[in-house]
Amino acid sequence: MATYSSRVLAGADDGYWAGSWSNNSSSGGIGANFFGNDVYSAWRFNNVTIPQGAVITSAVLTLKASETKSDNITFKVFGIDEDDTADFSSDPGGRSKTTANADWNINGQTIETEYTKDVTAIVQEIIDRGGWASGNDLGLITQNNGSANDKIGRFYSYDGASGKAALLEITYGTDSPSASPSPSLSLSPSASISPSASRSPSVSVSPSISRSPSPSPEDTAFVVEIAKSGIDVLNTNSPQDLKFSSRYGTLKYFAKVNQVIQADGNAGDFAAKGIYTHNLGYKPYVEVFARTYIGSPSGNYEYCPLFGSGASVAYNLSYIVKDNTIEIYGEFIGVSLSTWNFDFLIFVYKNRLTL
Repeated sequence: MATYSSRVLAGADDGYWAGSWSNNSSSGGIGANFFGNDVYSAWRFNNVTIPQGAVITSAVLTLKASETKSDNITFKVFGIDEDDTADFSSDPGGRSKTTANADWNINGQTIETEYTKDVTAIVQEIIDRGGWASGNDLGLITQNNGSANDKIGRFYSYDGASGKAALLEITYGTDSPSASPSPSLSLSPSASISPSASRSPSVSVSPSISRSPSPSPEDTAFVVEIAKSGIDVLNTNSPQDLKFSSRYGTLKYFAKVNQVIQADGNAGDFAAKGIYTHNLGYKPYVEVFARTYIGSPSGNYEYCPLFGSGASVAYNLSYIVKDNTIEIYGEFIGVSLSTWNFDFLIFVYKNRLTL
């Protein structure tokens, strides 16, 4: 195996875009600006002495935080799909990107802390290009992938601290050395002809079989998951990235409740309050429909909160969801000597995901 390791070596070899391209800032930015637009960084690594078609066994990109921030950033890393990447004296955002990419979530940054990402598949795609040659320059670039507005991570650039700029470390080999393992494997069976050796493999087999049942439920389970916009559902296991997952007790039907509260205008009332107790211990997902009437039940249920008015009186109905109760409210505004009925139809669903 051979290795390549290098940091960014010049001011024109890194930079970031946050409304305009900058390659002389003390730090790079990754995430989304105030308006939700992509804030991306790019890095160019010089004289990558890896022959075309070499087998990349490991490639790791390391960034060092230049600030302490609570901003959570979610983004992708791509390669710049070029044989010999030119410098970044101008914005590289429009250059072709590799098909291979790596999802990266950094939940807050601590100054001077290093954050690493495996970019093996990305580097392999570039090294496999027909025009690639040892000594060429290689580029990487980010793309926002779900960071909230005005959430930006900050990492050292070459101009900020050359010794802390982005670092790329690659371990690689070639196809030719792979021939050496085959003779060694063919020799090992011949050496293990003795009866005593024949028993040792049988013992080694049983532990491997005993281990297999533990992962099998995970592999054979059928799971339905729906990710939030911009999230790759195949590359996340965080509930915060999901709108729905059948792994969790979410959106299970719990109860349907019909509750009527009254405000007696003749007695001077103008508002009423009711409480439904569900005792789930958390705020469930609910759908509430309501109607108002005087006298006998009449009219259609409408989605709540509900506002309406008559010739001289207006009314509104609303509700508040709490950990163990749902509070319902109704009131009329104006002069009335009638009894107002505020009729609520409540559907309660279990939802334990904090989305």
